[in-house]
Amino acid sequence: MNEKPLEWMAQCGESVGHKFGRIAALAAAVAMFLFFSISGSIISLIILVLFGVLFAWLQTHAFVEYEFNYFSDEMDISAIYNKARRKKKMSLKISDVEYMVKKIEPQQVTKYFCNKNNVSEIYTMVANIQDKRTAIVIEADPEFVKIMQTKRKVR
Repeated sequence: MNEKPLEWMAQCGESVGHKFGRIAALAAAVAMFLFFSISGSIISLIILVLFGVLFAWLQTHAFVEYEFNYFSDEMDISAIYNKARRKKKMSLKISDVEYMVKKIEPQQVTKYFCNKNNVSEIYTMVANIQDKRTAIVIEADPEFVKIMQTKRKVR
């Protein structure tokens, strides 16, 4: 079968909790810096460094996009952080997918690769991965949904 590659993106942005955590870590780091400059305590310096590292980690993971690549019965999912760093999240064979449904359907293991606020495009693929029933929640491209309708059961 001659299939052409299919690629699409899902932009997730930054959640409110993530933004709050970033602001709280920055505020705590500034407070610890002021406390350290007054007291000179080594413990406050260690806590300052920990809050600084937490803020830096949260900053590098602030904006997330997911990239989906489908070709020849295989699907690769990658996360792109701050439009600069790419990390491969998972690969799966479409033949391992039992069914796909147009809603969020939690299973034994659930992996989210979508913006949960965009409910019109959210699909859950239920597959057996490493002997566990896994739900993969994605923002599906309409062309991919058509492919899944021909290959697998879409509810």
